[in-house]
Amino acid sequence: MSVQRKQIIINEIAFWKKNKLLPEHYCDFLTALYAQGEEVGDERKENYSQAILAKEKKNNTFFYVILGFITVLLIASLVLITTAAFIPIIVTGMAIFAFLYIAIKLAKTKSVMTPLLFVFSALLLLGISFKVWDVYFIDYPFVLIGLMIGNCLLWLFSGLLLKLVYFSVSGIVGLVLILVYLFKFYL
Repeated sequence: MSVQRKQIIINEIAFWKKNKLLPEHYCDFLTALYAQGEEVGDERKENYSQAILAKEKKNNTFFYVILGFITVLLIASLVLITTAAFIPIIVTGMAIFAFLYIAIKLAKTKSVMTPLLFVFSALLLLGISFKVWDVYFIDYPFVLIGLMIGNCLLWLFSGLLLKLVYFSVSGIVGLVLILVYLFKFYL
């Protein structure tokens, strides 16, 4: 094993010891095993720990930049939906697919952004449903009701499939409100 690889492993063990990821005596044993009797400097361990913390801080900054970008994209899509006709529908559709793709990729790492991206996608889909009705089917109120029922069913099934309670509850509440509306005004 090369000296550089040994040092990386020793530094990683020092990081584990410092952050109490393994019991101290395990870390000491592993350090002695990989150092093969050589003295391990605490200064190198500390430098490596600082490098790890800097990398974590960089990852957090990246997370906030992406979250800001997604929020701006969501707001821009919602503004476009309310102001124009055909192009915003396409742009919003692409944003929905991008959000869902990123959410599925982040779901493996259990990121905090995953539920936010699912919610943003659902809101954009609801907005695009309203825009499609407004542009193409404004004279047919039952098309709007059908689109809303479709959104609610999608939320309900997504919530059940992905085990997201807030989607299931939103789907059920939406369907109940739509049914109340239909019974009140059409029966």
